[in-house]
Amino acid sequence: MEHNKQDPNQEVHSDNDVIESKTMSKPKSEAPSSQSDKKQSDSKASDTHPKNKSSWWVRLGILLCLIIAIAGIGISYLLYMELESQKVALQTQNQQTNAISDEVTKRLVAPTRRIAELEVQQKNDSLAYQKQNQLAKSHKQLQERVATLAQRSPNNWMASEAEYLVRMAGRKLWLENDPKTAASLLASADDRIEAMKDPSLLPIRRALANDLARTNSIKTTDVAGTIYAIDGLLHQLDNLSLNRAKAQSAADLSEQNVISDSLDDWQSNLAKTWHSVTDGFITIRKRTTDLEPLLAPDQQWYLVENIRNKLLQAQLALYQHDEVNYRQSIGFARTWVQQYFDLDNEKTQEAIAALDALMTLSIEQVTYQKFDSTRLLQQLITYGELVPAEEPQL
Repeated sequence: MEHNKQDPNQEVHSDNDVIESKTMSKPKSEAPSSQSDKKQSDSKASDTHPKNKSSWWVRLGILLCLIIAIAGIGISYLLYMELESQKVALQTQNQQTNAISDEVTKRLVAPTRRIAELEVQQKNDSLAYQKQNQLAKSHKQLQERVATLAQRSPNNWMASEAEYLVRMAGRKLWLENDPKTAASLLASADDRIEAMKDPSLLPIRRALANDLARTNSIKTTDVAGTIYAIDGLLHQLDNLSLNRAKAQSAADLSEQNVISDSLDDWQSNLAKTWHSVTDGFITIRKRTTDLEPLLAPDQQWYLVENIRNKLLQAQLALYQHDEVNYRQSIGFARTWVQQYFDLDNEKTQEAIAALDALMTLSIEQVTYQKFDSTRLLQQLITYGELVPAEEPQL
């Protein structure tokens, strides 16, 4: 068995034996070269075996790299296809989600609008409820006030009526400048206080008497009568005649220049003949009025309207108790009537006389500002009796 075993280096040894046998047979002079050849053969034999072994491992590594690369490419392709499918699915899902979202938004428009309307209605209902509560509270307070007044003396109603009459008298006096109506209202208020038959109310009657006396002492202006007088002038303006030069008619001239057949009238006939010849050259007339430019007949309408406007302004100033503007408007109207209308006409003279009378009107202003009885009547209504005045401190 030991002889059958082969040594891997057996060939090398056999070769070496052959080489050694050969070298032994050669002469000694060739010994150095044989030794060098032996070294070269040994080195070749030792290099051949490792090269074969390393090339096999390289091939195996390259094969494994190719297999791994192919597998990586396949796996990458599969991953890419998977990602593409997921991307398509995601886009489809997004489209479906957007479609669903749009549909939901469209369906929520009406409910949202209805919710907004309900919120507004709820707000209005809350405001109405608050207002209703306020009205209920005011109604309750009014009922309590009526019940309180009902428990008082019946004279309180008469005192309230007297206070109302005094307040109306103040309005007539200060707003409408009507002292006569104000005095009658104050007298009616005094009658109400007198009917109460309460001696403690004598200070109120004393104050009412003072107010009545001051109101009667106010000088009044007949506003209504003056307004009616101005209205009469407004109606007469269209009937006034303008101040024009009076030309002698041709018929009168022909009558004056008629020559008689009697010989005894030769002097008058000669004069008439002379006048008939000279009248065509020179005409002399005398005027006693101012030499103002005369208006054409078509301009009379503008003049009448201007005068009417001034008279209307005078009426407005009279209602406002503005004496300055009143007199100024009447003065303008009088100046235009006297300047542009015929002063010999009777209607013109009547209009000027009426304007002179209106100029003399004096508009009185009300200087009485407050009634003394107002404060006392308010005390009577509020407290049911007069509050005593505080005594001055010494």
